[in-house]
Amino acid sequence: MPNTLIHIGIQTPLTRLGIKEAPLQWIVVGCIIPDIPWIVQRIFTYLPGIDSLDLRLYSATQASLVYCLILSLALAMLASRSKQIFLILASNSLFHLLLDATQKKWGNGINLFVPFSWKVTNFGVIWPEHLISSFFILTGLITLAVLWPKAIQVKQLLQKPNRTKIICITTCLVFYFCSPALLLSTAYDANIHYGKTLSEHTTRHGKTIEIDRAKYNATTNSLECYIDTNLRIANPPEIESGIITIRGRFLNEETLHLEEYHIHKISRDYSSYIGLLLALFLWSHTFFYHYYKPPQTLTGTPHDS
Repeated sequence: MPNTLIHIGIQTPLTRLGIKEAPLQWIVVGCIIPDIPWIVQRIFTYLPGIDSLDLRLYSATQASLVYCLILSLALAMLASRSKQIFLILASNSLFHLLLDATQKKWGNGINLFVPFSWKVTNFGVIWPEHLISSFFILTGLITLAVLWPKAIQVKQLLQKPNRTKIICITTCLVFYFCSPALLLSTAYDANIHYGKTLSEHTTRHGKTIEIDRAKYNATTNSLECYIDTNLRIANPPEIESGIITIRGRFLNEETLHLEEYHIHKISRDYSSYIGLLLALFLWSHTFFYHYYKPPQTLTGTPHDS
């Protein structure tokens, strides 16, 4: 998926075309909403007792458009202009998912219409390492730098919610965090991210498989993905260890025959980390600007008594 800076660089001008005075702070939040489940997943992956397959299916469900809209509604209730902010968050969530779908991701994709349809959307136009990605990373940085000084001057980004809004927030958050757990079996049967194929070891023989961003060990000729740490490669590629995306077929329960692979030479994570940190700094700077201004010193010559 495109990193956070790419989303900011593309989606901010698009949002401003429709809503000229759309606050940059809320645009950035909209750019991040679809990635929140994956950020949380990365944190929970390292906790003991967590089932990696259930966590992946939960996150894939929560990252769908419907759940992004639910979270957008909850967050919009914290704003003074809730209707406008919801429109900003909702449209940017949709933009985000559609942009994600333009990148090639074998064994991965966007679940736009979950829970109504589990069909994966993937337009597969370019790989993440394409030169155009670097252009839009730079665009994202320039966008933040240019709009930042004026953005922090915007007042009333947040407003204490009334009772009706609190009920709405609570309802949305309960549904957002709890209901994906009820859809795990449906996501499993839909073979999201090939989770069913990978988990059913005894029936894997002869089945096709696609794995997005697996760890390849050139020494052992094996792959490590989110649910299987030792997939042997019958026809190992002549490459160094690293992150690759593959298409292949199971020769037996533990061995894969690669049909295609793509080497990921550039990590997208660092640009996303920078984008997330800048989003946090933008909101922090805004609050500091409005609520922690130093007291002004009076100047002038005192009158003689």
